[in-house]
Amino acid sequence: MRGLAMMAVLGFLAAGASAQDADTPVDKCAQTEAWFMMAVDARLAGDTLRKVRRTLTQEMGKTAAEQLADFVFALPEAQLTPEVGKLARAQCEAL
Repeated sequence: MRGLAMMAVLGFLAAGASAQDADTPVDKCAQTEAWFMMAVDARLAGDTLRKVRRTLTQEMGKTAAEQLADFVFALPEAQLTPEVGKLARAQCEAL
């Protein structure tokens, strides 16, 4: 189930990133990893879901930001590791 949720989030991120023609696919995937880690780090720092959504919305747009924040806040705390960002990047690169 988490894998499906991550794929849905990545689908929205990829759609938004494709509008940036100057970026290479690797750059887009590095940005995706950074966004996931931004959300993970914010949650670990004690930020609320609402605050994380607002911060991410400034970076990527409302729909993708809400889905990414919801995904990260649905994860058990034990899974909030750098592996989240690495997996997001790997899935992005596989698209």
